[in-house]
Amino acid sequence: MTKKLLQLFYILPVAGLLPLAVTGCLFGFGQKPYVAVKYYDLATPPEIVLRNVQVTFMPFDSTEPVKYKMTYRNNNCEVVIDDYHKWIQTPCLLITRYLQGAFIQDGITPESPQFTIFGNVFMFRIDLQNNTVSLGVNYVIKTASGNIIRTVFSNSKIFSAKLENEGPDYFVAGLSKCAARLAFAINGDIKTIRQYEAKIKSKVPAVSLKKNSITK
Repeated sequence: MTKKLLQLFYILPVAGLLPLAVTGCLFGFGQKPYVAVKYYDLATPPEIVLRNVQVTFMPFDSTEPVKYKMTYRNNNCEVVIDDYHKWIQTPCLLITRYLQGAFIQDGITPESPQFTIFGNVFMFRIDLQNNTVSLGVNYVIKTASGNIIRTVFSNSKIFSAKLENEGPDYFVAGLSKCAARLAFAINGDIKTIRQYEAKIKSKVPAVSLKKNSITK
């Protein structure tokens, strides 16, 4: 009888602790506090008006390993992934949409020249070691005449901006500045192409079939 009472004495305290253990699991004792994930977009692009020229931006692709999560390079060139601060789109789509929103096309006619721009984002970097952000893009500008498509311009650029401070808001501001500089650079390239083509047309003499014929 005494032995059974002792066994009961040991069992009861242990059984009494079980509800507390279950309660602890339910209320998250020992777990990390909940942190909401925040999503970020680039700033509103500048308005660049193109007159009498049609420009189409095809979706850029990317060789940059960054996807949705913000990543940072630290002092040891180690890449740190931020699980709580993310981009609303991948960098290549962020840049494509930014450029599409920047260019306003005015005075388009059937005779207006048409340019199609393809690009690759190879750098979308937040560098905490050098306190900078950088955007690197390769792009080509193509035009079509009938069924003939030709490349009229290609370029590769890296734009960098100094960070005023560390934090997602500053990273967004810096990369938005880089994206704006890219938009202005492409606008300058389009103007250069149009000036060059106008110059070529003005120098092309009237073709005389008789003068340029070949006799055998």
